[in-house]
Amino acid sequence: MDGLPLRKGFEARDYQARVAEGAARANTLVVMPTALGKTFVALLVMAALLKKNPGAKFLFLAPTKPLAAQQARRIKELLEIGGDVVLATGEMNPVERKKAYAAAQVVSATPQCIENDLAKDRIDLAQYALIVFDEAHRAVGDYAYVPIGAAAKRKNVLVLGLTASPSSEKEKVREVCDNLGIAQIESRGLEDADVLQYVKRIEFDWVFVKLPPEIVALRAMLLAMVEESAKMITAYGFSIKAKRPNKKQLLLLRGQMLRQLPKTYKALSELARAINLVHAVDLLESQGVEALLNFLEGMAGREEKSKAVIRLLADPRVDEIKLECRSLLAAGIEHPKAAKLKEIVERETLAGNYLIVFVHYRDSAKNVLRDLNKIKGVDARLLVGRSGDGGMKQKEQIGLVDSFREKEFNVLVATQVGEEGLDIPAVDEVVFYEAVPSEIRLIQRRGRAGRVKAGRAVVLVAEDTKDEAYLWISKRKEKTMKKTLAEMKKEMHDAGVRGGEKREAGTGGETRPSTGQKSIGEFF
Repeated sequence: MDGLPLRKGFEARDYQARVAEGAARANTLVVMPTALGKTFVALLVMAALLKKNPGAKFLFLAPTKPLAAQQARRIKELLEIGGDVVLATGEMNPVERKKAYAAAQVVSATPQCIENDLAKDRIDLAQYALIVFDEAHRAVGDYAYVPIGAAAKRKNVLVLGLTASPSSEKEKVREVCDNLGIAQIESRGLEDADVLQYVKRIEFDWVFVKLPPEIVALRAMLLAMVEESAKMITAYGFSIKAKRPNKKQLLLLRGQMLRQLPKTYKALSELARAINLVHAVDLLESQGVEALLNFLEGMAGREEKSKAVIRLLADPRVDEIKLECRSLLAAGIEHPKAAKLKEIVERETLAGNYLIVFVHYRDSAKNVLRDLNKIKGVDARLLVGRSGDGGMKQKEQIGLVDSFREKEFNVLVATQVGEEGLDIPAVDEVVFYEAVPSEIRLIQRRGRAGRVKAGRAVVLVAEDTKDEAYLWISKRKEKTMKKTLAEMKKEMHDAGVRGGEKREAGTGGETRPSTGQKSIGEFF
């Protein structure tokens, strides 16, 4: 890689250079786990294009301002850029952004900002030799990446998508590729031969706990009420096939009912009651008694209540359940995952390790934080999103993450905001307080461990609950994702061979016949 405009300290791995080699020639989706350095691949592609044209301009898109700012810093630190590197977000005046687009050599920006400026003709994508889409799996639906990708295709700009986990569903991966104009997929996994020497082993484990009989009895009361609602809904002419319906099934049924208004008002009210009850069961099974009690009391405390909520709260069994919850909490009976988590955190922090604990619900995260901080030697702090009561502003989130990076405290309790969107540092262990059904979230969370040294990821699973189902779903989806990527990679390769053409990097959007694969040394 001699001759590339790279600063000292940038040591590219062979597999990164190989992936970058292909990505500098054609629109590419790069799929790699967090620890393998997707961003460095993007920097290598930029460096290769700069070698051919020192004045080449680049646009780097990241979902949030903290990530966009981080990428701008990395570009400045690692590439020999003659021009300015500018951070463009909604906080910058639109007039100033337009000037920055014209003057800067590299723009690191949030996609919503670029989408708005495209609509107002403040930015011309044809100026850029490369557009990088970080967290490219977001390029679906109405997310801002979609119109930007469409504009990039119209201007025939080279595109590079980066993601740790696109999806296990081929149609979703295809949607991402279509929206960004992707011509090839380059993927690397922890088990690949050219990666193994660089991989820090992540031990992935799951710890099963058994619900105590008191919680099982509470669940039975709630499930009896769910069954009543299901029979009522069936009587209204809507079929619920599952013996124990989940929220996804009920929400699909809601869509059917909404299409038949106004005759389905009563059925919709009963369905709303069922959805609340199913949510209550989910909270009890995965979070515990305190979470269930908070939910039921929260419903009672709402200023505006639907007819479904009023009917539910009027049921004497709800008062009985709340009374039992208070009794169990007074007796110290909680979810067994709480005790197991405290055991893990106490052991790991005593060994000098740093942990991230992922918790799905904000209220549960606060309870986990409270309990962990009672342990000697544990300094736990909470990271939550911006929305809702008790939300954190972006500056607060960044400040907390920076403190964690500086090892000012040893346990970060995080909701979903810690999965992507912030530059979370590597840790010794990641704990999932509950299993997740998404392969994307599984991979993103697990990737927080093992970046610098061998790490561990642990999933707490309540037996015979949604937790257990979610564990197997996410593992199956991850396996399916690998198969899907291999199939699509072959499809795209075969299509490219048949077409006989690839975009030649740095040619201003023209296409030229492929001249065959060059060696890394020849290319760089």
